[in-house]
Amino acid sequence: MQTLIHQPRSGPARTFSPMASSGSRPFAQGKDRRTDARACRLAIAIAGALCDVEIEDIAAPNRSSAHVCEARHIAMYLAHVVFQVSLIRSGAAFGRDRTSVSHAVRRIEDGRDDPRFDARIERLETLARSVGHALAVDETGEGRARS
Repeated sequence: MQTLIHQPRSGPARTFSPMASSGSRPFAQGKDRRTDARACRLAIAIAGALCDVEIEDIAAPNRSSAHVCEARHIAMYLAHVVFQVSLIRSGAAFGRDRTSVSHAVRRIEDGRDDPRFDARIERLETLARSVGHALAVDETGEGRARS
C-alpha cells in the first residue's frame, strides 16, 4: 500500500494513507477507484435530479446543450468538492480530462457569487453529504438496530 504526500502551497507537507479513514469524506473508508467511481455516480444522480437531466446525458462523452453541460459541471463539482474525488479520478469517471473537471469546478465556484445559485449549490452539497453518510452507515452496518 502506497502513502501519498500532499504538499500544500504553504505550510508543512501532510501525509495521507489511501487506507486511512477520513471523517469528512462521506462513505469512504479508504480511497480506491471503486469508491471514487461510486461517488461520481452519486454526484451525477443528484445533479441529474436537480437539473431534470437524464443520467445518460450527463455521462455522455460528447458535447451537450448548455442545460446538460451545467448539470455535468455541478456533478463534477460535487464529486470533487463534497466527495473529495481527485481531479484525475473524477475525469476518468466522467470520461473527461482532469483539466475539464478543474474547469467545471471553477465555473461552479465562480457562479457562487450569485446568492440564488450559491443557495442552490449549498443545498446540493448538504444533500450529497447526507446521502453519502447514509450510504456509509448502511454499508458498514453502523447505526443499525441490534437484536
